[in-house]
Amino acid sequence: MNEFLSEESIAMHSEYVRGKRLKYSIIESSVKGLHGLSVLDIYRLKMTDRDRRDSISLLTEIRLHEIFFSSFISSRYPHSDMVVRAYGSEASFLNELYRLCLLQHYGFVCVYQRRGKISADGFSDLENAFTHGEPLLAIDVCEHAYFSDYGFDKERYLVSALPYLDIARLSLDSD
Repeated sequence: MNEFLSEESIAMHSEYVRGKRLKYSIIESSVKGLHGLSVLDIYRLKMTDRDRRDSISLLTEIRLHEIFFSSFISSRYPHSDMVVRAYGSEASFLNELYRLCLLQHYGFVCVYQRRGKISADGFSDLENAFTHGEPLLAIDVCEHAYFSDYGFDKERYLVSALPYLDIARLSLDSD
């Protein structure tokens, strides 16, 4: 991420996630059986509605940020045969993601791979990001993700970030 975000921006983003982890750990220590569950597992756990809502909200933000932090590599334009088969080229795929990210006013754009197909969707209501399964890649399109480096210029952020998206994760054998 250092290729397109400053150390200061990454540190602020990381601190934001640390705060969410701290809040989640407090709930986790008070709700029996919560430790180690996925977002979808929390729906099935017996707990109060408030604990469920808070747990899902916090864990969703934590997981999406973890995926975002791990979605980029230091080399530009990695290769994926699956992306080429599905979109004709990596550039076509990245252009589609760019368009989707611009349409998403805040939240995340997530990339999934299911049954040999690649799909991407944008989420303002983050809790819905896991209804399709676990995203393989995530792009944070909230202003806090890029504002200190790019101001309100989301387009410049995306043009700088998307070439480093680790699309090599999208492969025939990752289903």
